[in-house]
Amino acid sequence: MEKEKFEKIPESSIIEKEKIKLNRTWSFWENYEIKNKSEVDYSDSLKEIYSFDDIISFWQFWNKYPGNDTKKIFYNGEYITYFFKEKCRILAMNVFTKGIRPEWEDEKNKKGNIFILGYDIKTELDRFLYNVTNTWIKLIIYLIGEQLPHTNNINGIRFVDKTKLGKVVTFKFEVWVNSSMNKKEIEELRDFLSKNFCSGTIVKPIP
Repeated sequence: MEKEKFEKIPESSIIEKEKIKLNRTWSFWENYEIKNKSEVDYSDSLKEIYSFDDIISFWQFWNKYPGNDTKKIFYNGEYITYFFKEKCRILAMNVFTKGIRPEWEDEKNKKGNIFILGYDIKTELDRFLYNVTNTWIKLIIYLIGEQLPHTNNINGIRFVDKTKLGKVVTFKFEVWVNSSMNKKEIEELRDFLSKNFCSGTIVKPIP
């Protein structure tokens, strides 16, 4: 059998890993709601599905992940999609610093704050879902690229589908910050989020 020949990759095409490394390692999480099960412990509804510490690893994941199109996992105007044999609905996508769980009980989240960017949708849902997908990836890139104000105090972000069938369609983004962020920094981050993502940004203390 003839040996397969491989073309040598030019040195100019090779990327040094240090040049694509992120400042932190990040984890991508999902929240689930199980069909026909009235109560599920929040902690049990969380699953860490991927971790990455460089930008290429992120894009390799994102390009194959169904959530890169909001309509494939959240309410799309016609129905809610359920996954796995347990019939789980994905309620939220989360990107958090590795080692921090997207829940209030995590020690690194306690006594911090949540910035909430809420959207109630009554018309043109299809157009909104297209735009909100782009907004979500923009927020992720700002986060992992450390481009948000006072980034060292930001633990992670969430994209949540709060829709109840037959009621108002509601989506929201959340930015979770730790207790080290002072009042001035909180106002600066809120102003940035209001200007670049949602004019109705509010801040809520973590219990």
